[in-house]
Amino acid sequence: MEIFLNMSNETNSQKDIKLPSIPDAVRECLSQMYSSEADISKLASLAQKDAGITSSILKLANSTLYSMGQPTSDLKVGVTRIGLSSLMQILIKYSIEKLFEFDAIDFFNVKSFTKHCSWVSQIAFELGKLVNTAQLSDLLVAGLLHDVGLLVRAISDKALMKQITERCLRDKIDFNTAEKNLKLESHEILGEILLEKWQLPASVILIIKYHHTEESFRPKKLTSEQNKAINLISLSDTIAHRFGNAFTNYTRDTRVNTVELDKLGINSQDVAKVVKQATQQLQFF
Repeated sequence: MEIFLNMSNETNSQKDIKLPSIPDAVRECLSQMYSSEADISKLASLAQKDAGITSSILKLANSTLYSMGQPTSDLKVGVTRIGLSSLMQILIKYSIEKLFEFDAIDFFNVKSFTKHCSWVSQIAFELGKLVNTAQLSDLLVAGLLHDVGLLVRAISDKALMKQITERCLRDKIDFNTAEKNLKLESHEILGEILLEKWQLPASVILIIKYHHTEESFRPKKLTSEQNKAINLISLSDTIAHRFGNAFTNYTRDTRVNTVELDKLGINSQDVAKVVKQATQQLQFF
């Protein structure tokens, strides 16, 4: 099944962008993981439909982080070993690499993109556990896809994406600022449009839509829990950039606002602990 995404460029002309839909095995697995009746056996059966996903699960399950010297070829055992958070990482990373193929545009490339998003996802997940948020699954998925709108732009209009990356390099600014300066629709909105087509949970799309928007400028109707989830992704994005898990030669403000930490109930020791956990967790991805 194909998706048509209607986009505007800086001259406000309209065009339809043809995008592949999310792989069936990924869509079915994510649906199962969000179900109140999530079942490891069912997840393994769904994942087995795709050889690439199966291979990635077993590779991680047989790594030194999880295998304890006991290799396995049983997918159910593999899923049990790595857990749902690592499975979600695999599913989204696989989708991105499968759906978004393009040559590097200056510093922007899929490999660096997936590395950065994996870090944002893992940090947000660990911070979410510290602050006892109910949206752990949402944080995992939103972290992995928070900048997917950049990929939409890259495959739909490479020349325009080139303008953005060149502006980032020339003026030493980030993507969000470059888009504003060029009077373009933000990658947050492009991501929102795509993920609505993919029928991802509205709670995930909400986080992605506002992850570059300061809380005071967000809709007043958002709940404290929704704002907390958005703030966690925003903070995790900054932390990932701060520790170098982003694009080479890309300039972004990496200062961590202590006021925001205090509001979330997090301290600098918590951040250091979470970065250490993420480093260990992601070394085999």
